[in-house]
Amino acid sequence: MRVKYLVLLILLAPALLLLPSLSRLDLLVVLSGSMQPLFNPGDMVVIESVNPDSVTVGDVIAFHPPNAKDEKTLVTHRVVEVITNGSRRYFQTKGDNNEDLDPFLVPSENVVGKAVFSLPYLGYLTRHNPNRTVKLAAYILLIVIPGLVVLYGELSYLRNYSPRIERMEERLKRWRARTVEEVLPLRAAGIFLISLVALTLLFYPSLERTPAGIVNTGVLPILLLRNDVPDYVYLSPGETYDGNYELAVNSALPVMWLVRAYEVNPFIVKSLNVIISLLLTLVTFPLWVKEFPDIKSRVRRRHHGTLGV
Repeated sequence: MRVKYLVLLILLAPALLLLPSLSRLDLLVVLSGSMQPLFNPGDMVVIESVNPDSVTVGDVIAFHPPNAKDEKTLVTHRVVEVITNGSRRYFQTKGDNNEDLDPFLVPSENVVGKAVFSLPYLGYLTRHNPNRTVKLAAYILLIVIPGLVVLYGELSYLRNYSPRIERMEERLKRWRARTVEEVLPLRAAGIFLISLVALTLLFYPSLERTPAGIVNTGVLPILLLRNDVPDYVYLSPGETYDGNYELAVNSALPVMWLVRAYEVNPFIVKSLNVIISLLLTLVTFPLWVKEFPDIKSRVRRRHHGTLGV
């Protein structure tokens, strides 16, 4: 198998594994800052349909608020307490960025699903974005400009179309298809090591312990991950925290990505520099995989053709 196809298969494998669960996923647009910094206004949150009986303290759930005027209204907050009344279950919820608990209990039948992932800024492309200027800029950058580039390419192709040129390009494609690959391991190792050093510096937190607690002395926010509710503390530059935590990492990625990785396995967060370095090395495979004409096979085919004559 060619190296590039193997690399593409490795990169697409996680997406292929998620295919069976796509029917249980839905997307919601974040409209308020009540759950910052876990996710922010304008983000899209991936909601997975779950059995309400499986919801526990610490889960972030999407639900219909009791007595809401609009039945389509959904709120995504964290469960801080599970209350059982006979055979019925209720959830006390709270926004991570709110000081007070929500002024209601959420019946289990009102639960839509559990927040499992976030897609930063994609909500700005939807009708829920109140800022028309931002929405227009996003459409221009992500839809109009790429569309014009594709259209220009197609028009240029049609304007310069020639059957003779097309036949030459077809022969060139066949010629390129008969190639052999050579892997340059030293170049691949160099890309990996450079990425590893850069990412290690990026994720390594700058903390200083003082009598008042630990202080973020760096320029990036630090995420302190812990076994509590919520299971993270967001420490901005210059802020102090006096409490327990299990793991500290610079918040160079969206907070929910880091929190979810920690919930799956803390080792993932500890190994982020290695994991991302491997991914970057795989993505840049054209730099360390070279293709050369398969001269030997061409000479062999030409030799067989001469013998046949």
